[in-house]
Formats: sequence, structure tokens, C-alpha cells
Amino acid sequence: KLQFLYFIVLSKMSINLSEIELVSPNPAHFTDIFQWRVRLDVLEELDSDIEFKVIWIGSSSSSDFDQVLEECEVGPLAVGANEFVLEHSAPNWKLIPPEDLLSVTVVLIAVSYKEQEFLRIGYYVNVAYDQETLNNQPPEKIHIDRLARNVLTSKPTLVTKAIDWGTGEGDFSMDKSLEALKQDK
Repeated sequence: KLQFLYFIVLSKMSINLSEIELVSPNPAHFTDIFQWRVRLDVLEELDSDIEFKVIWIGSSSSSDFDQVLEECEVGPLAVGANEFVLEHSAPNWKLIPPEDLLSVTVVLIAVSYKEQEFLRIGYYVNVAYDQETLNNQPPEKIHIDRLARNVLTSKPTLVTKAIDWGTGEGDFSMDKSLEALKQDK
């Protein structure tokens, strides 16, 4: 379970992400569904929904193998605490290069408002067989019924970006905002 407060002091934020928890079994069979409980604190009325996109990184050598596992809008969100479960299927293992299937990869959860991404959470995922003998001597043909995944939920990577929430303050990237603060000194 990961709890954190997501605040950016460089620009006015309209949403705080207070928690994301993987509530589906972990470790799990590779083809099992994912379920994430998401808790958001909405600080002011929003005139659009929030967009979520879940991406499986299929290969470190090419983004051609990335798979969008879920893409949805959530809303309208009421001012105050909001909670929901984001559920999606596992990646299609047949679309992942065999040499990249048994390895460590990443699942990303990107959150946007009006097509502006303001938060990206990345989790490392270890994909291996559920039997040590198969891991030590992998079979030529993938045995999907023996493949397991383990999402490393304790060490997510968070990337944030300040966006225009419709307050008239403009669209600020984090780098531009940091640079502006440095120049003010």
C-alpha cells in the first residue's frame, strides 16, 4: 500500500493524489487482471474529467511493444475526497518479444486533465516463472500458465508536471517554474 500526498507549490493544484493501492493479488498470475484503488482530493470544481492511462512497457529497446492496458475518464469529480477502483486486463503476452517477456519491466499510470499530463506513476514489475526450475532453465516455448508477475509497489517513481487548470495562470512546466524561482533570487 502506497500512501503519499501529491502537492506542487510551484503552481496552484486542483487535485491531490493521496493514495494508490494495488488491491488485486500481488504476486499474481501474469494474465490476471489488475485493480488499483485510487484516492483523490479535489480542491476546487473542475469543468472536465480526469483521464487515466495505464501503459505496460513491453520492451526496453523499443516503444513499439508498449501496450495501453486501460484508457478512461473519471468524473465528474466532486470537491472533496473521491475514491474509485481502476481495473484493467493484463498485457497481451503474445505482443511482447520473447526475449523481453521474462525480465523486469514497468507499468505506468498517467493522469491528465484536458489532455495535459500532470502525474505519471511508474512501478517496476518482475516477470518470471512460478517455479525456480523453469527460471533456471527456461523452456524454448513460453509456458504462460506458469508465468507470474510481481509489482514492486513499495518503490514507485513519481513524475509531476504543473499544468494549466483553467485558472488563467498559463501552462507551466516544472522546469520553467524552477527556473523562474532561481531567477527571482
